[in-house]
Amino acid sequence: MAMEGVIEEIGDVLRRAYPKVLGSTMRLTRSLPDAEDAVQEAIVRALETWPERGRPESAEAWLITVARNAHRDRARRAAREDLHQEPLDVLAHMSPWVRVAVGEPEVARGWKDDLLRLLFACCHPALECGESAALALATIIGLSTREVASAFVVAPRTMEQRLTRARQRLRERGDGDGAAPEASRDRLDAVLQTIALLFNEGYWSTADDHPIRTELCRLAVGLGHSLRDVFPDEPEAAGLLALMQLHDARRSARFGADGATVPLPEQDRTRWDHEAIASATRMLEDALSAARPGPFQVEAAISAVHCRASSAAATDWDDIAALYAALEMYRPTPAVRVNRAFAVGRSQGPEAGLALLEAGGEPDVRGYPYVHIVRGALLEELGRYAEARDALSLANQHARNDAERTQIATRLAALGKGRP
Repeated sequence: MAMEGVIEEIGDVLRRAYPKVLGSTMRLTRSLPDAEDAVQEAIVRALETWPERGRPESAEAWLITVARNAHRDRARRAAREDLHQEPLDVLAHMSPWVRVAVGEPEVARGWKDDLLRLLFACCHPALECGESAALALATIIGLSTREVASAFVVAPRTMEQRLTRARQRLRERGDGDGAAPEASRDRLDAVLQTIALLFNEGYWSTADDHPIRTELCRLAVGLGHSLRDVFPDEPEAAGLLALMQLHDARRSARFGADGATVPLPEQDRTRWDHEAIASATRMLEDALSAARPGPFQVEAAISAVHCRASSAAATDWDDIAALYAALEMYRPTPAVRVNRAFAVGRSQGPEAGLALLEAGGEPDVRGYPYVHIVRGALLEELGRYAEARDALSLANQHARNDAERTQIATRLAALGKGRP
C-alpha cells in the first residue's frame, strides 16, 4: 500500500479511537485540558511510529497507555506544554464523536457516559455559559471556529479569542473536571445550550455542500436522550429533547426534488413524521405538567403549534406570538425578537410586526440574515417594495450558505409580482 494510503488508514483508526481514548484519559487527569494534551501527544506519537512499525493490535489500548504515560511524565516534570494549535488535519475532517455515533450506533452506547462527562467538563463553573458551549462545540463535537462563530453570531476571529481565553481559564483553575454529570447539576444549563447549538448547526448548517448535516442532528438528539436519562425529572431536558424531535420530524420535507430548500409554509406535511411529532408532543406535555417552565419548553411549544396545524393557513399565529413573547422574557435576544415580530405580523398585521421589529433597535446581524428576511417580508406586505428589496439584498450579503442565498434570490425575483 502506498504511504498516502497508509496515512489515510491510520487517520481513520485515530478518528474512531479518539472519543474513548479522551474519555478514559480524563478519568486519570480529572481535567479536560490535561487530557486533551496527553491524547494529542499520543496521536503525534502514533503518526510518527505506526507508518513504519505497523499498527498495534489494539490501537485504542495503545493510545490510552501512551496518553496516560505522557500525562504522568508531565506531572513528574511539573511542566506543561502549550499545545493550543488546531487539531491535526487528519482529525479535523469530522468529529470522531460523529463518526462513531453515525457509523456504529451500537458502539455509541458504550461511550455515552464518557461523552456526557466530557460535555460537563467543558461546562466548568469558571466559564460563562456561552463560553462553555463554544468550547464544547469546538473541542468535543469538532465544529470549526467558523461554524462555532456562526452559531453565536460573532466574527471567527472574536470566537477564536474567546476559545483561547476559555481554555486558559480552565488551565489556571486546575481543579477536577471529572465529576459524574449527575453530580454537576450546576452545569446543566450550559450543557443544554451546547446540545441545542449542535442541533441547530446540523439542522441549518453554515456548510455550502451540506445545508442539513444529518449526522449532527442525530448526534444532538442522541445526547438529548442521554441527558434525559441522567436527569429524568428535569423538565428543561425533556423540553429540549421534544424541541429537537419536533424539528427533526420535519427534516425530510425541507428540501424539494431539485435540492432547493422549501420554506415551512410550503412544505408537504404528509412527509412529516407524524408519529415522532405525537411522541414529542406527549413528552412536552409531561414536562409542562411539572409547572417549572423554561425557554426550551417554550420553544418546543412553539414548534408543536406549527406541527399540529393541518396547513400553513391553519397555523395559530396568535398562540405563537404569545409564546414568543414568553420566550423573550427568558431570552431577550435579537433572534427571538425577530421571530416574535414575524409572528406578530401574521397575527396582528405587518404594521404591528414591523413596529415591534424596529422598536428593539438595530441588532447585530453578522451571520444572521433572518432579521432582513423578516423585514423584507413585512415591508412587501405593506407594498413598500423598494425598501423590501433593500432588506432582502442585505439578507443576501449575510447569507450563511448557498441554499440560503438561493432561497433569498427566489424571494427577490418574486418580489412585487402581481402588484397594481
